[in-house]
Amino acid sequence: MSMADQGLSLLPVEQRELLRGMNELTGDIPQGTVADAVAALAAGQGTGIAALEPARELTRTELLAAADRLAAALLDRQVAVGERVALCVEPGIDQVVGLLGVFRAGALALLVDPAAGHAARWEMTDQADVSVVVTQTRLLDRLRWPEGLGVLAVDDVPEARTPFAPPDRTDGHDAACVAGEAGTVLRHRDLLNLAADLADRFAVGPADRMTALTPVTSGRGVQETALGLLTGAALVFGEDVDLRDPTSWPDLVTRQRVTVWHSTPTVLDLLVTELERRGEGLPDHLRLVLLSGERLPTALVRRLRDVAHAEITVANLSAAEPHGPWVACHELTGEPPETPTVPIGRPMRNQRLHVLAENGSVCPAWVTGLVHCGGLVAEPLDGGDDSGVTHPETGERLLRTARYGRVLPDGVVEVVGDESAQLLVHGRRLHVHDTEVALAALPEALAAAVVTTGEGTESLGFVRLRPGVSTTEVELLGQLRRKVSPYLLPGRIDVVDRFPLTPDGCVDRQALAAVHSQAAAAPETAKTTPASGTDAGLLAAATAIACRVLGVSDIEPDMNLLDLGATSVELVRLATLAEDELGIEVAVEDLLRFPSIAVLIGPHLARSTGSGQPEQAPPSSSATAGDLLIGLVERQVFKDKRTGVRHEHDRTAGISLGGSADARVRTRRSERHFSSAPVVFADLAALLGALRTTDLGGETKYWYPSAGGAYPLGAYLDVAPGRVRDLDAGTYYVHPDRAELVPVSPGIGIPAAAHADINRAVLEESAFAIYLISRMDAITPLYGELAWEFSVFEAGAMTQLLMSVAAEVGLGLCPVGTLNPAELDGPLRLHPDDRFAHALLGGMPVRQGDRNGTRRIPDPGDRLGPASGGQR
Repeated sequence: MSMADQGLSLLPVEQRELLRGMNELTGDIPQGTVADAVAALAAGQGTGIAALEPARELTRTELLAAADRLAAALLDRQVAVGERVALCVEPGIDQVVGLLGVFRAGALALLVDPAAGHAARWEMTDQADVSVVVTQTRLLDRLRWPEGLGVLAVDDVPEARTPFAPPDRTDGHDAACVAGEAGTVLRHRDLLNLAADLADRFAVGPADRMTALTPVTSGRGVQETALGLLTGAALVFGEDVDLRDPTSWPDLVTRQRVTVWHSTPTVLDLLVTELERRGEGLPDHLRLVLLSGERLPTALVRRLRDVAHAEITVANLSAAEPHGPWVACHELTGEPPETPTVPIGRPMRNQRLHVLAENGSVCPAWVTGLVHCGGLVAEPLDGGDDSGVTHPETGERLLRTARYGRVLPDGVVEVVGDESAQLLVHGRRLHVHDTEVALAALPEALAAAVVTTGEGTESLGFVRLRPGVSTTEVELLGQLRRKVSPYLLPGRIDVVDRFPLTPDGCVDRQALAAVHSQAAAAPETAKTTPASGTDAGLLAAATAIACRVLGVSDIEPDMNLLDLGATSVELVRLATLAEDELGIEVAVEDLLRFPSIAVLIGPHLARSTGSGQPEQAPPSSSATAGDLLIGLVERQVFKDKRTGVRHEHDRTAGISLGGSADARVRTRRSERHFSSAPVVFADLAALLGALRTTDLGGETKYWYPSAGGAYPLGAYLDVAPGRVRDLDAGTYYVHPDRAELVPVSPGIGIPAAAHADINRAVLEESAFAIYLISRMDAITPLYGELAWEFSVFEAGAMTQLLMSVAAEVGLGLCPVGTLNPAELDGPLRLHPDDRFAHALLGGMPVRQGDRNGTRRIPDPGDRLGPASGGQR
């Protein structure tokens, strides 16, 4: 019998109560469909404004009448209940009429982005067996339409011959629309539930006016539209170019007396940046800011507070998948949290959140696992009980997300990573979420994005700087190196003026990765294409971007882009990509009036470099003979190839050595984490005792070899304060003949500055360090120029011996080969001819249980000696 069947749990009672309490929010879901609820609202409050744009507005009664005309036209075209109807419209009131009209006809809206390329635009309709598409008259001649697809303009629907009677469709379990490349389905009850939750939570209602900056062709746009329709809040649209023009947003909010703002954090960042540039603040009537679609940086919330009145409320909304319904909400009314990123919060009404480990067990508070969603969002679409992930203790059906998170002690869920943003390093997956958070937190940064490229083996950083700040990639990498693991350092950091955006306002991470791919391919194509600095090169680059945006193979410079089906959204996207990829400033208004590539780049042709000579291609990043691999990922990939093994013999028949590997191999390992527990002196004495000499028949013998029996290497011990029982801090010489520790510099250790940055964290945790120093005048007279090579061989033998003995006595060691030897001279009182060979950091190794969260975070002061010297 399973744990679910028995109702058992391995968690303590207080943990079970915490997880149960955070998932208790339930409530009634309004019956029927979205269309039913909108009709009911229009019947009671029909004169209220439902949607408005600069030259047009519709009351709720007028909106319902326009939607019913469209629904009647769809029924005249034999659209059946539940059939899919493509909705391909640009942002504005038409998208509200179109969506509601499809709902009123009892159909399912298949959302198609008019800004997408021709092939991508209609691929979904081919697969979904769509017969009718709802669009706008201005798109009829500008887009190419597939053969056999009936086209209906939402803004040119004649009056119905007979009064419209909506079909009998009252089940909220029915699908309302399909959004995104993955075909995410939003049901009527999903939309009704989230609107009821937010209406109760934030008192959203007919008195509110809400921005509508998100195209309805995305899942977030559908929820934005549904929230306005179902609560009675008026949806406020600007000009279509305003969707990507932050300079117009403050005026829009003020002029239309907007009370509720909804966008992605990236779009809000652009609004706040514009207000900061102007030195203005948000009007007092803006009371609620809803954010969704992306990670919400806490710094952005603080910046918003600086330009807003004190009473403004910020809500972070999260979905289980990119176009899915919102399932979690975190409300911020006072000071934002101290964490770099705002948590996703607690489950919304009738939703549940669970964090499960890789083995499927429930994670207690603070333990990271995969976030799973239960409740409404996890219901099977057909109402059946199809297979899927289930809760290990309750048997509840769950929807697995791609995000890693943890439950905080107050029942709030915090996200710490994402499966789509991971680096593969030496077989392990690391979250670049940590890199992005650290990069955005640098003093010079305003916002940051980190993306992975290739097969997830490299990451790239992009950063927007604060106004007036000037810095370099090297300086940013230098700061970041002190914040994150070396394996998480991006291969490059680019400073950008703005991020490319997806149509619904998120950072276009695919575009950022694509920019890198194009840059990486540039040296290969430089032989056949003009240089980017020439007029011809600029024209070719701009043409390539335009072809990509419009989905065509070639464009003449003076061709009107409207003749190719370009929409205003596509033109704005073209301008954005041209600015980001070509580094030019585009006059968007001129481009919209005279849409052509010549207008796009015309002002910049005269400024191009006049040399006419191709620029030198940058050197390849791949290493050739004599080159050093600098990048961490490059180095790891190189090591993983195990070039030292002669792989040409891998398939040659050989003679088996038999048996199995020596069991002692498993105990010899390098430790990079040490416990805070003090080292027992007897264990340390046994370790260092391996370096002592012994008399064998009148001959002095060591446990390791040395060239010619010279034994020039000496061992020095550096003990951290309070980390070895019965042994004072300071440096000691390990006397091999006397088998004693001889004090060299009592109370003074080797300063942390002697070690490379990559080893500082290990040094902070270590209890002691062993330094191997070669006294060169003890071997040079014997071997001359070979003296140093033989010293290195001896250091290797000593290290192997110490590593083996350490495992036997229960200690851990970490070999260190790089440091600043000049820092050793004083504390070790070295002679001029003494030369550093190798070092080992040591302590009590961290056990597996400790690594799961009980390891002590060392106090930096633990490694400091006297205040005057600053040594460890």
